[in-house]
Amino acid sequence: MKSITKALVTAGALAALFAVPAKAADNVTLRLDWVLGGYHAVWHYAKEKGVFAKHGINLNLREGRGSMTTSQTVGNQSDEFGTADGGAMMVLRSKGLKTKMVAGYLRTGPSALIFPKSKGWKSWKDVNNAKIADSAGGSTIFLFKAVQKAMGISGNKIILVAPPAKVSSVLSGKADGTNSFGFLQKPIMESKGTPAEYLSFASAGVNVPGLAVIAHEDLIKNKGNMVGRMVAATQEALKIVQENPGAAIDALRKAKPTLNRDVHLAILKSSFDLYHSAASKGKPLGWIPPKDITTAQNILHEYEQIKTKVAIGDYYTNQFIK
Repeated sequence: MKSITKALVTAGALAALFAVPAKAADNVTLRLDWVLGGYHAVWHYAKEKGVFAKHGINLNLREGRGSMTTSQTVGNQSDEFGTADGGAMMVLRSKGLKTKMVAGYLRTGPSALIFPKSKGWKSWKDVNNAKIADSAGGSTIFLFKAVQKAMGISGNKIILVAPPAKVSSVLSGKADGTNSFGFLQKPIMESKGTPAEYLSFASAGVNVPGLAVIAHEDLIKNKGNMVGRMVAATQEALKIVQENPGAAIDALRKAKPTLNRDVHLAILKSSFDLYHSAASKGKPLGWIPPKDITTAQNILHEYEQIKTKVAIGDYYTNQFIK
């Protein structure tokens, strides 16, 4: 009996000696591009379903105030990751910001001018001498300059408003239209009783990548394993949200109960059309098409938003895409 007890004690000691302690999850922040809306449900749903935890990520989601602001918080390393407009990040990168895209999110650019249908605007040539609401930290404020130059429109006055006030500034008559994401603001404006239309920036030839997950160069270099797990979780998140958008919106509304479920469910479903660009068809979710980055840099350089071209690999990496 003593020998059996001794053997059990010894076995237990050996098990304790060779046991691998559970590795603590990495605490990371993800700064979103904008105030919470339907298309952000992807992150809240994946977190609720344990996707990030499965990949060893303890995710802290933070609301955004514009892609340029998010790019800067990632660039100064206040946040580990962000979702930002690809064009905005590229412009800031060309000015020395040490960030890169590590996964595509909305790979077709959604920027647009949204306006009441009563304006009667049918094409960009109609948009002269208009008051346009925009926000200082967003990407559309400089992309619209490229649109103006490309389309030869002039006399427009940009009215700076807080991110949540874009639609209300139009409905109150303070502005004639607002620059934002077309698929986002059109349903919101119509939910307020105002039929709306939008002109996409892409229709003006200003077609740059939409949202991407971005990270600082140092994080990519020094914590590549963690970045890889974040990207893997992102790919899974983009997959599962399309399978159950209703549950995803319910997860989002736990963070912001005031969101109209029907309106933001429609917004979320509309965003799925942007998960691919023409160049990414047949490729994994998250994969960033080099062709799209090349085209974007050429456009931004032509319209003087990027002064000096660089190797496109400075803007993005697909090294973590599975």
